[in-house]
Amino acid sequence: MRKLILLLIPLLTIIAYSVEKIELMAEDLNAVDGNITAKGNVVVHYQNSIIQAESATYDRENHILTLNGERVELMGYSGSKIQSNQITINTKNKETHFKKSFISDNHDIWIFADSGFKQDDNMTFKSSMMSSCDVKNSDWTIYSQSSHYDGKEHYMTMRNVKVKLFDVPVLYTPYLGFNTHSERASGLLFPSFGYSQMDGFVYEQPIYWAPSKSWDIEINPQIRSKRGEGVYGTFRFADSPYSAGGIRFGYFQDKDSFVEEYDLENSEHYGFEMLYNSTHLIERLLDKPMDFTDGLYLDVALLNDIDYIYLQKKPMYHFGMSSFMESKLNYFINDDDYLLGVYGKYFIDTTQNDNNKTMQILPTIQLHKYLQTAFIDNLTYSLDFTANNYTREDGITLKLGEFYAPVEYTTSIFDDFISLSLKEDIYYKKAIYGNEPLDIDDYNYFNMVTRAKIFTDLTKKYGSFVHVVQPSITYSLPSNDDDEFEKFEDLNDEQKKLYSPGFEEEDISLRFSQYFYGLGGDLIFYQRFIQSYLPEQEEYNWGNLSNEMEYKIENWKFYNLLIYSHEFNKISEMSSRINWGGKGYGVGISHSFERIYSWTEDEEVKTYDKTNELKLDFGYAVTDRLSFEVGMTYDIDYDKKEEELQTQYRAGFKYDKGCWNLALGMKQEIRPIQTKDGSKSIEENIIGFQLNFVPFGGIAMSTEDSSEQRY
Repeated sequence: MRKLILLLIPLLTIIAYSVEKIELMAEDLNAVDGNITAKGNVVVHYQNSIIQAESATYDRENHILTLNGERVELMGYSGSKIQSNQITINTKNKETHFKKSFISDNHDIWIFADSGFKQDDNMTFKSSMMSSCDVKNSDWTIYSQSSHYDGKEHYMTMRNVKVKLFDVPVLYTPYLGFNTHSERASGLLFPSFGYSQMDGFVYEQPIYWAPSKSWDIEINPQIRSKRGEGVYGTFRFADSPYSAGGIRFGYFQDKDSFVEEYDLENSEHYGFEMLYNSTHLIERLLDKPMDFTDGLYLDVALLNDIDYIYLQKKPMYHFGMSSFMESKLNYFINDDDYLLGVYGKYFIDTTQNDNNKTMQILPTIQLHKYLQTAFIDNLTYSLDFTANNYTREDGITLKLGEFYAPVEYTTSIFDDFISLSLKEDIYYKKAIYGNEPLDIDDYNYFNMVTRAKIFTDLTKKYGSFVHVVQPSITYSLPSNDDDEFEKFEDLNDEQKKLYSPGFEEEDISLRFSQYFYGLGGDLIFYQRFIQSYLPEQEEYNWGNLSNEMEYKIENWKFYNLLIYSHEFNKISEMSSRINWGGKGYGVGISHSFERIYSWTEDEEVKTYDKTNELKLDFGYAVTDRLSFEVGMTYDIDYDKKEEELQTQYRAGFKYDKGCWNLALGMKQEIRPIQTKDGSKSIEENIIGFQLNFVPFGGIAMSTEDSSEQRY
C-alpha cells in the first residue's frame, strides 16, 4: 500500500531545509536521521512538476534528492518531459542533473543527451542528438557535442554541430542557434542559395533582430559571384493597434566586367520602399472619439532601375517585375454624409534612361457627398468634385477639375413587378494645360445626359433550383454642344492624348442578367449580356456586344467572355476557361484573346495583337504527403512578337513528411534589364528548391539559366 509522508517529522526536516516543499509518495518509505529512502512506484511533487521513479533517496545534509530506475520521468517545466535512468535535484540551488535522458516538449521537438543539468528555466547538455521526427525512425537529426537551452527566450545554441539527413551528413558548423518557440527571436535565419548562368553562385544570409514585439529589423547581405555584392534592409513595425508598415532600403554594386558584358546603364542599383496602413489618426492624435473615420495608405517605390527589384530574394509583396513602378499616397476623412480624400501617384518608367517625361499625378483632391434623398424618398442625388494635377518636368502638363452630380427618381408599377428610373447626369470639366507654349491652354466641357431606364428583378423557385432574372433597357440622350466638340478638335494631338472628355452619344442599352442557384444557395449558372444601339451613328449603329457566362456542374466549371466589335466586325476580346477538379486534383485549360483595332487614314483596319495565348495547368495529390503541379503557356502569336517566348513552362512538386517538407519547382520567365541602349529583356530558366525542417525553418535554393538579350 502506497504511503504518503507529508506531515511527519522526517519530511518536515526536508521542508525546513529546502526552499521548496517536497511531497513524496511510495509503497515503502523509511526515514533515518532525516535521510529518506523510498521504493516502489515513487511519485514526487516538486516545483510544479511531477516525477515518477522506481526508487528515491533524500540526503538532508547536502539537500540532494536522487531518483533512480529504468525510466525516471519528470513532467512539467512548461509542457516539457524528461525521461532518464537517474535524476538528481539539489533542492538548495535548484540544479537538476540527469543521465541518459530523453527530453521532449509540446512543440514535438525531442533531445537525447548523455547527460545534462537544469537550473531555473535553463538547460545544458553534453553530447546530444535532436529532431522533430519519429524517435524510432528519424529522417533528419542534429548532433552536437554541447548545447544550451534558454527557457525564457526559448532559444537553443549548439556547438560542433553535424546535421544528418537519412543518416547521411549534409552539414557541419561549429555553431548553430535557433528559436524553438513560435514567437520571433533574434539571430541568423536560414540562408538562401542559388545559381544563375548570368549572376553565378548566389548566397544570401539573413540577419534578424527582434528587440520588441512592435518592431523588428532584417538585414540581407548577398553575394553573386559573377555579378557583385549588395545588401537589403527591412524595418517592420506596428506603431498602434490600428497601423502597421514596413520600410526597405537596398543597394547592389555590379562588377566592372559584368557591366561591360551586358552593357548596363547602371553599375549601382539602389532604392527605397515603404508600405504603411493606418486608421483613426486624428482620433489618436487628439485622444478623444470622433464622429468620423480617417485613414492613411502609403505604397512607395523609389528606385534607379528595375534590377533593384530583381536582385531581392524576397521582394516586398506589393511589387511584381513590372518596368513601370507606381507609388501611392492616399488619405481620407469619411463620415455618413461626406468623403474628403487627398491622393498622390508617382511613377517611375524604368525603360527610360531618365524620368523627366513620365507623368505624375500630384495631387488629387476629392470631395464627395454620398447618396441622399431630396424632398421625397424616391428622389436621390450625390455630388462629386475632383481636382487632378498632372505634372512632369518635360512635356505638357495638365490641371483638371471635374464635377459630377447624378439626380435620379425611381418608382415601381404593377405591384413592384416593373421599376422605372429617370436620371439626369450633370458633368462639368475644366482642363488647363501648361509647361509649354500653346495656342490654346484651356478647355471647358459641360454636358447633361438624360437617362430613362426600365428594369425588373424576378425570382422564382423550382423543384431543385432558384432562377433570378434581371433585364433592363436604358435610353440615354446627351445634350452635346457642337461648339464644345469643335473647340476640342482645335487642341493639338498631345493635348488630346492627355485628356478626352468622352463625348457620349444617343444610346439605347439592353442588359440581361440571369442566375441559377441550388437550394443551398450555391451558384450553378450565370449570364450577363450587354448590347447597345447608337441611332446617331452613320457607319455603324451597334456598339460592342458583351456576353459573359459560367456554368458549374459537379466537379466541372465552364467560363466564357466574348466582346464583339460591330464597328470592325471582329472579336476584340474573348476568354474561355474549363476547369475540372476535386479533392486532391485539378485540371485547367484556358485561352485568352485580345485585339485593339483602329482606322488608318486610308480607312483600313489596323490591328494590334495584344494577347493570344493558351494555358494548361494540372495538379494532383498522389497522397496526403506528395503532390505535384505542371503548367504551360503557349503564345499563338509568337511569330508576330519576337521578343517573347513561344512556350513558357512551370512544374513542381511538394512532399510533406510532417517533421520536414520539400518543394521543388521549375519555370521559364522573361524579365527586363536596363542597358545603355534602353530596355531589353532576358529569358530565364529558373529552378527553385525549398527544404524545411519543422519547426525550425529551412534552406532555399534556386538556379537561373539566362539566355541572350532580346530587343
